[in-house]
Amino acid sequence: MIGVYIHIPFCRTRCPYCDFFSTAIPGAVPSDYVNALCREILGFPKEGEEVGAVFIGGGTPSLLTRGELSRLLDCLNRKFLFAGDAEITIEANPDDVELAVLRSWRRMGVNRLSLGVQSFNDFTLRYLGRRHNAAAAFEACRAGAEHFSNWGMDLIFGAPPVEAWPDTLEQCVELAPNHVSTYGLTYEPGTQFEARAGEAVDDETWLQLYRQAEANLSEYRHYEISNYALPGYECRHNLIYWRNEPYAGFGAGAYSFIDGVRARNAADVERYVAKPGTKEESVELTPREIRVETLIQHFRLLDGLEKAAYAQRFGQEVRPEFSKPLDDLVKRGLLWENEERIAPTQLGFELNNEIGLELVGT
Repeated sequence: MIGVYIHIPFCRTRCPYCDFFSTAIPGAVPSDYVNALCREILGFPKEGEEVGAVFIGGGTPSLLTRGELSRLLDCLNRKFLFAGDAEITIEANPDDVELAVLRSWRRMGVNRLSLGVQSFNDFTLRYLGRRHNAAAAFEACRAGAEHFSNWGMDLIFGAPPVEAWPDTLEQCVELAPNHVSTYGLTYEPGTQFEARAGEAVDDETWLQLYRQAEANLSEYRHYEISNYALPGYECRHNLIYWRNEPYAGFGAGAYSFIDGVRARNAADVERYVAKPGTKEESVELTPREIRVETLIQHFRLLDGLEKAAYAQRFGQEVRPEFSKPLDDLVKRGLLWENEERIAPTQLGFELNNEIGLELVGT
């Protein structure tokens, strides 16, 4: 099965830390953009693909009207075969959450809600440029939990005041989401925060905040570097990414990975609307590149890489091709290995970039 991602690159205001492709608009999502999305979906070149997970992200997908969302889901159903238990996720900002909207999403078949909470501290939310306050975030979570049996929240650590992070985690645990994503704040080039990079926390503080999340979220399974879930509630769509499996991306700036080709749609709304699906980047990966990326991605996961599954997928054992880097990573304490699998250690989670660098250098 493949995954499907739909990108809605519109927000009411653009967060100063965000480096995703998006643009601020005062009103509704342009109808021309929704029309273009439908054309791209229905023009997908492969027929009969079975879909196990759909993720509608952005941007702010919750800006879509009910009619627009219904139309997009209808196009997906016309083009793809949906698995009986397919997971359909929509991202939402807390200030867009209304009971009638939540009910309508459920009626359309959306069965997973992801809320961009980021923090339960008002000062932190203002620093991050968020439109909602802590009280609104709390109420949105309560409403989401009432209407969705599968829901989660995104949180950001490293923004001032860093002392508020434990309180945010405690509020999170009180609300009992099925899934929690925790991301360290970055000051990326090209964002408004680039000029404030000197405000970033140091590495030691970052690690303390990261470990604080592990301590407070101990009832959850820390199944990926930045993600926690109750058993059975891991995000299926993101697991497709981390297992380096195929996915189709629709919308301006969306990425796809189909038949060994990684491609990106034009990251410009006007160009996308004029020619939906036109690729501004397209790279056919070599079989070895795919194997290397598969290892790197799996080593973001607590479960790591199952050796038998790797051999079945690629028709060869993971060793001896990668014996040297794997031995080195095990000796450094970044990976552990037994007869069935190879997986990251706690240190491998904390220094995960080191694993990628070692494998890419082979």
